[in-house]
Amino acid sequence: MPTDRPCLLCANTRHRVVFREFEIDIFRCAGCGHVFSAFEGDPNYASYFGDGPIDPGETQFWWNDAHRAMYDAFCARYLAGKTGRLLDVGAGLGYFVQHASRVPGWEAHGSEMSKPAVDFAQKRLGLSTIRAGRLQDAGFAPGSFDAITLWDVVEHLADPAALLTHIRTLLRQNGFLFLHTPNVDVQLVKAKLKRALKGMRPGTHYLEAKDHLHLYSTKTLRRVLIKAGFARVRFVHLPPIQSVAGSRNPLLRFGKNGWSQTSALLDGLTLGAINLDNLFAHASLS
Repeated sequence: MPTDRPCLLCANTRHRVVFREFEIDIFRCAGCGHVFSAFEGDPNYASYFGDGPIDPGETQFWWNDAHRAMYDAFCARYLAGKTGRLLDVGAGLGYFVQHASRVPGWEAHGSEMSKPAVDFAQKRLGLSTIRAGRLQDAGFAPGSFDAITLWDVVEHLADPAALLTHIRTLLRQNGFLFLHTPNVDVQLVKAKLKRALKGMRPGTHYLEAKDHLHLYSTKTLRRVLIKAGFARVRFVHLPPIQSVAGSRNPLLRFGKNGWSQTSALLDGLTLGAINLDNLFAHASLS
């Protein structure tokens, strides 16, 4: 699946294939090294949760239980002991908004493209502060939030520039954007190893080429955020999602936590030169 699409970061049209996920090529830009999928995704990405009602029994473990340690660590680090307004963009089913709203002194809002997901958040979780549709159309006032979060959103966007630029306008001067996304430096190696050991098997998670349109490293994610107008970007470490590909296996969870802790230690020892964790980025305006 060849492409002459300009690179998101440097507009270069020279790319090489670094992985093939069934019929979809994954490219690396020859100019800046950014990795992206050849798949042409939905620019508004409103279909992730489907069209029908959402079954809470199928969502509770992954979207709430498995994410809880990560959410707890974020709230303890960035919200506890402070007050303000938080906006979760791509709020999904609303579990993080529910989580943040329980922190004393914080008012939590959400924006989500999927109407079924918003219905779930409003009716099942009782969250009236999540709005359906594009963030740019949600009517939030400029400079009205102290913190904005993007949990596993940016990799799904064909071009995140407009969203990130709008997010910047919604932040107060001392506010920050926090986002979480897979790390291509790890994910690409894992995908190649799975292919070498098992071949290409339907249902196996490789790079999720139809969902993850862009795969970021610390270098390329920083460049995207700076390009959108953020002045300072730093990477931190939080506990990972407490599941491997949806599994409840405690040994897999133990291994994942061990990898995360080792990655944080290595990052510290190399002064940020080697980051093998998922990417947790904190971006501020000054």
